[in-house]
Amino acid sequence: MFGGFFNRMYYGNPNKPDLGYEDLKKRRFKLFFTVLQIRFWKLIQLNLLYSIFWLPTFIWIYVQSVVTAETGEPVTLFFFLILLPCLLFAGPATAGTTYVVRNWARDEHAWLFSDFKDAWKMNWKESLLIMFINGVVLMLFYVAVIFYNALAVKSILYLALYYFILMIGLVYAMMNIYIFPLLVTYKLTIRQIYRNAFIFTIGKLPHTFGIFVLMAGVFIASTWYIFPLFLVGLTFPMLIGVSLANWVFDKYMNVKLEDYQDESGVE
Repeated sequence: MFGGFFNRMYYGNPNKPDLGYEDLKKRRFKLFFTVLQIRFWKLIQLNLLYSIFWLPTFIWIYVQSVVTAETGEPVTLFFFLILLPCLLFAGPATAGTTYVVRNWARDEHAWLFSDFKDAWKMNWKESLLIMFINGVVLMLFYVAVIFYNALAVKSILYLALYYFILMIGLVYAMMNIYIFPLLVTYKLTIRQIYRNAFIFTIGKLPHTFGIFVLMAGVFIASTWYIFPLFLVGLTFPMLIGVSLANWVFDKYMNVKLEDYQDESGVE
């Protein structure tokens, strides 16, 4: 009775064939919804796995929000000192999850657990460094926003700096759409990853901003109740972002790699 349900849950829908590479490049929008339909249950499974590694971060942010709401005290440096190792704990898992979702977004095969583990092992050092940078940037962003917001009433210069910091923070947040997909797709240094992520963010700013708002909307909507967060709040927004990243990579990076291979005779 439930055999078909569980088969689709683990293996996808057998009535939906894989798309060819040319179809994949031409029909991105349709591909996204096809992948979402086929991989729906796997995305939930992966979300449950991935949520385990974000649990310390969620708990610590919740504790801080309760303390702030009850006492009115602002966030202190102590919050970020505890938050940083929580983010590091989620770093390698983010690499593993991104790799699996990237393959699914390409309509390519990926084993949920084994490929997650392999990508974790291959990228754990770089992912820890990226999460460390994210944590430090988040702390500096918070301090700068509080500082310039307090001085904004005194001078228009500080008000301009306040909005400038907000803009820089938004750009950096949008860069994260590309950072981990770049990490798990290409052999690049951390500097090259951030450089390319910045170029893609600025070069495709309308697309990146629109996708960022959509991802944020899905995530925020999932946090209204804790249960949806652990079911769809992480991997479903990631699928949206990785789909954009795959499109951008195909348009600007993979074409150049293919041209280079043709010219050099490398297959």
